[in-house]
Amino acid sequence: MTQKIKFTVKSEWFSVLMIAAVIAGGLWAYPLLPDRVPSHWGITGQVDGWTSRLGHVIGVPGMMLALYLLFLALPYIEPRRNHFIQSWGFYTLIRNFMMAFFAVLFAITTYSGVTGVPVAIGVIVPVIVGVLFILIGNYLGQVRSNFFMGIRTPWTLSSEDNWHKTHRLGSYMFVLGGVLFLSAPFLPVPWNFYLPMTGIVLATVIPILMSYIWFAKSRR
Repeated sequence: MTQKIKFTVKSEWFSVLMIAAVIAGGLWAYPLLPDRVPSHWGITGQVDGWTSRLGHVIGVPGMMLALYLLFLALPYIEPRRNHFIQSWGFYTLIRNFMMAFFAVLFAITTYSGVTGVPVAIGVIVPVIVGVLFILIGNYLGQVRSNFFMGIRTPWTLSSEDNWHKTHRLGSYMFVLGGVLFLSAPFLPVPWNFYLPMTGIVLATVIPILMSYIWFAKSRR
């Protein structure tokens, strides 16, 4: 029997609050922002991308709203809905963290645009991503097989055993990747870029490769 999806005030208030805060912040900051607002920083921590004032106050809130609506739709279009609902804690964690992540980035770039004060984006972003990776690593082993969350390969989706093995391994790899991200602010250029990229490879490529190896072994 398919379990029912229940969105409640308790489950939605954080995401809605983040979106509302960003919209309110954009309306407040709009007349104070310059014509060009920093939107991207290079590996040296220097601004190398800009957006318009209107693009800034519309872009991030619009992206957050679109992402939130997508997250709301996922449980309804998931073929393995029961598994998805059983992984609700992971789903809620990722959704809320993404909303908070974009809200923090919006606050940082808005502050920099309004005051002209440079921000340590090379410290802030790796720390946030590192925390996210560690959180994912701690929850990943609890995720049941589904088509939208977790390490989804043809081999994990075709075998519950493969799914569990791959996600157990992925849990360790994501934590390790998170630690590498957290170390980035203390490293010189270009290692502050290369080491986090190594963390991404460890968290993604290694589990995917092993999922295929375990699949091939099971076919012998």
